[in-house]
Amino acid sequence: IYLSALKCVIAYERIVGNGIEMDLRIQKTYRSLLVAFTKLLETHRYEDVTIAMLCDEAMIRRTTFYKHFADKSEFFSFFVDSLRIEITKYGEGQSAGSRSAESDGGVNAEEGLAILRALVDFMLDHERMIDNIFESSMSGMMVLMMADRVAETLRERYRDKFQKSEADVITLASASEFAAGGIVRLFEKWWVRGHSVEGKVELITVAEAMVTRVLRS
Repeated sequence: IYLSALKCVIAYERIVGNGIEMDLRIQKTYRSLLVAFTKLLETHRYEDVTIAMLCDEAMIRRTTFYKHFADKSEFFSFFVDSLRIEITKYGEGQSAGSRSAESDGGVNAEEGLAILRALVDFMLDHERMIDNIFESSMSGMMVLMMADRVAETLRERYRDKFQKSEADVITLASASEFAAGGIVRLFEKWWVRGHSVEGKVELITVAEAMVTRVLRS
C-alpha cells in the first residue's frame, strides 16, 4: 500500500469533537501542511525543518500556520495523529467483514494485524523520512509521542472489552501504555537492524501477540 500524507484523515477529533464543523479552507491548509512536512522530512532531520520552510513548501503564510499551531512540536503531534487515524481506518477497512472478532468485547484480531501491516508499509514507503526521525536529536521525544498515539489506538480498540469501573479504566490505561511501549521499541529495533522486508511478517506477528497477551488476558 501507499499511504501518502495527502490521504491522511484530518484529525477531526480535534475539531469535530468540540462540535465545530471544519471549514473546507482549513482542510486544504492542513492537507498542504501534512504533504509539505512529509516531503521535508524525506530530506531533512526534524530539528532542521523550520516553520518558514514548512510554510514555503505548503505555500501558506506563517500567520496562517500560527492560527492553528503554537509551534513545530504541536504540529508534529498533529502530524502523528493524522497518520494514526488514517492507518487505523485502513486497518478497519481491511478487516471489515472478518469473522474473527472475539466474543468478549468484539476485539477483531484481523483488524489489529491489518493496522500493524499498514504501519510497517508506511514506514517502508517513507524509508528516508523514518531514518531522519530516528537520527534526529529529538528522536527520544518523537518516539515517546508515537508510543502515546499507539496507546491511544489500543485504548480505542479495547475500551469495550473492559467494564466501566474505575479499576478497569486504570487497568486499560496501564495495559495500553505498557503494550504501546513494547510495540514501539520492537519496531525501533527492527528498523535500526536494517528493517528487512523478510522480517516484516515476524515483526507483525510478535507485535500482535504482545498486544494479545497484555490486553486480552
